[in-house]
Amino acid sequence: MSVSVRIACVAAVAMFLGLACDGPSLEKDFFKQPFETRVERLRGYPLADQYRIFRYGNDKIEPPLIDLATPIAERGSVAVLFLVEQLKGTPDDVTVRDVLLIFDRMALMKSYDVAGGAALMATLRAKVAGMKDPEWKHLGESMIRSITEP
Repeated sequence: MSVSVRIACVAAVAMFLGLACDGPSLEKDFFKQPFETRVERLRGYPLADQYRIFRYGNDKIEPPLIDLATPIAERGSVAVLFLVEQLKGTPDDVTVRDVLLIFDRMALMKSYDVAGGAALMATLRAKVAGMKDPEWKHLGESMIRSITEP
């Protein structure tokens, strides 16, 4: 094997390991810290990291840690475009549910007028209508009603 091929192989392995290490370690490190301070600690993270941690806590931990939606919802309009971006394409039902949970919390906290955004509500309704799992779809419809009927 030539030196250039070996260097390329080492670089590929290093890149793979770097990507693998960037996986759920952020989330796992977060949950290794005191449980009681998780919401307060989450407030100190950038939005994208807050979302990753929220998704991990909501999707991988039982019972789901839905209170982690609060720091994202507190951001109001700052978080809206980011959350809508998570719904681009064909998101799975769990992604739609999780994003709706944040918007529901946002509406409840009055940090953003979710119901007043016609384009946003049309997007949310369309994503809920496209949900495949009947139970998640029912929950999504319930959250839409919660947002629009205070």
